Amino acid sequence: MLGTICGLFSALIYTCANSFLRAVHDCDPVWVSAIRAVPTVAIMGPVLVVLACRGQRVLPPLRFVILIGLGGLAGQLGGNICFQSSLHVIGVAVAVPLTMGGMIVASAIMGRLFLAEPITPRVLLALAVLLAAIGVLIGGAEGAARSMNTDPVSRWRLAAGVAAACGSGMFYTVLNAILRYCVTRGAPLPSCLFIVSITGMLTLGSLAWRRIGTAGMLATTPADLTIMLAAGVCNTVAFLALTKSLQLNSIVYVNALNATQATLAALAGVMIFREKLSPWLVVGIGLTILGLMVLAQAHRAMRAAEDL
Repeated sequence: MLGTICGLFSALIYTCANSFLRAVHDCDPVWVSAIRAVPTVAIMGPVLVVLACRGQRVLPPLRFVILIGLGGLAGQLGGNICFQSSLHVIGVAVAVPLTMGGMIVASAIMGRLFLAEPITPRVLLALAVLLAAIGVLIGGAEGAARSMNTDPVSRWRLAAGVAAACGSGMFYTVLNAILRYCVTRGAPLPSCLFIVSITGMLTLGSLAWRRIGTAGMLATTPADLTIMLAAGVCNTVAFLALTKSLQLNSIVYVNALNATQATLAALAGVMIFREKLSPWLVVGIGLTILGLMVLAQAHRAMRAAEDL
């Protein structure tokens, strides 16, 4: 029960984080992503100090530090910037399920290529459903873009927004795979989060300074800055809740719970930000949830076969 509550709570708080990011979609995406990383650094820094004072190991081996740093670059420079850029074009209702679909498809490909994980008929069915969901959502992206922009959106810009949403999921998959590899081999989770966040804060902060300069940074209104920081806090809380859920339940069950993000993002986009609710969006979200459920069944069947 606690694992279920944590999983659903994580999906809800991730939706809050995405809604905050949607609210500042007009700001520079690199600057937004840099500020988003600050709360995790501020939260995990003291945690590491407390662990060190208790005599616990804080820093992982150097090779893990380098690997986590590279994963942080992928997740922060690739994942966060792409996701924030897609929000400006297609909105949160379409961007979130596209990102989730991209994550699952990329996970299957990486698992097959690098971990020799089998692709069963059920997994193929799930991937086919998710690819169909992505195709349907692409069809609804144009309507979402029109509802967000008063000026006509070119097909090239629309394609870039869709590609950014799908690409962010792929970059997040790289980061998640690296974190899972390091944590399962003894790297402390707080250290991993701190390294990923400090990497993002420094690299994204430097890149944002080159893009908008000191004047552009100082021009950020207190309200926008508060929203950016709130997104970072929500992201940290949601990740910790997700980690607790993974400790108490199978990854298959947690992924199924996480599928509620697609529905919650659609509700937030339509009800809060007045994004267009089209048949494409409804069908695309339904297919996304269906694909994740089929994938959950596929993983459950594979685990049952391994236990025999």
